Amino acid sequence: MILQAARGAVPSDAERLMLLPDCGARNKPLMPLLVGLVEALKVTTAAVMDNAWDEHHPLEYGLSAELAGQCRAIASDLMNAAAASPEGWSLPSMTGKELV
Repeated sequence: MILQAARGAVPSDAERLMLLPDCGARNKPLMPLLVGLVEALKVTTAAVMDNAWDEHHPLEYGLSAELAGQCRAIASDLMNAAAASPEGWSLPSMTGKELV
């Protein structure tokens, strides 16, 4: 539901409103959504941190560690996307069909 709401919040002409480098036809409609979600995550995270300090009530460590791990996985996926080959090769599928 959150993702659907976020998609609905992205203007239909968002690609025109945001200056983003070319990222391919499939990623073009996703990038405004990704940028908006990351910005919302940054603001929300800063508010959670501020509230924890203001109320002197730390977050449970396990939850914090899990969320931080998910953020590191997101960062890794983004960096892997930047390393995609422009030459058009890709990893073989795991079906083994191309080996026959």
